Amino acid sequence: MNLTPAEIEQFNQDGYLIIRQMIDMTLLNEIRAQTKNHLNLRLPPFELEAELGYPKAPKSTEEEGGQTIRRLLLAYTRDQAFREWAKNRVVKSILQQLLDSEKIYFVQSHHNCVMTKQPAYSSKTLWHRDVRYWRFSNHELINSWLSMGPENNDNGCLKVIPGSHRLEESSDMVDGELFLKIDHPQSEQWLTKAVDVELQAGDVLFFHAAIFHAANHNRTELPKYSLVNSYHGEGTRPIKGTKSTTFEEVLI
Repeated sequence: MNLTPAEIEQFNQDGYLIIRQMIDMTLLNEIRAQTKNHLNLRLPPFELEAELGYPKAPKSTEEEGGQTIRRLLLAYTRDQAFREWAKNRVVKSILQQLLDSEKIYFVQSHHNCVMTKQPAYSSKTLWHRDVRYWRFSNHELINSWLSMGPENNDNGCLKVIPGSHRLEESSDMVDGELFLKIDHPQSEQWLTKAVDVELQAGDVLFFHAAIFHAANHNRTELPKYSLVNSYHGEGTRPIKGTKSTTFEEVLI
């Protein structure tokens, strides 16, 4: 798939790009089926909403809703359908153009998961950059976000601040956990630019790992599922001895 110069420029300037109806529906249906199956069976590893303690999440794993799964981890090793999507040739082609790199590496140590937002017990995700805890030689990584169904503000779609991947944040703009302080004067200027990334089943969002993003909790009666992967090119390397080298990367 050849991106237009305008699409590449948009990504460089805004830090994100949406490709509509990108995945084969047969594969998407299999990914969705495997997601529901793994959730129903509660196949580890997974992360609970209560374990992170984000706003709106259950306060503990013992209270009502405390066993709600937030993420199915290590998606790549869970099923062939997840591996097929991670190594998809169209995904690779888009990343080669956006990263200006012939070689593309799939990161197993970060994301590599199914993000869920369940009714009633899902949490709000505060404004942050994914690279806040990642340790690479630079921040030139891109995430792919595959929507398995409608995503909007009501069910907790991703929100992004266009251009914020190029923001040189001052240390006092973020708190101790590196979430953006929304009442900081500089933050307030950027937050006025925030947009909701509304998607339909089969749409794919590519976003720079340094862009500030957030999400609401799910206020609907239906769950929302998204498959999220991270990639980098040959000019970026994980730093040895850090969490970013927990699992071996995959050259796709």
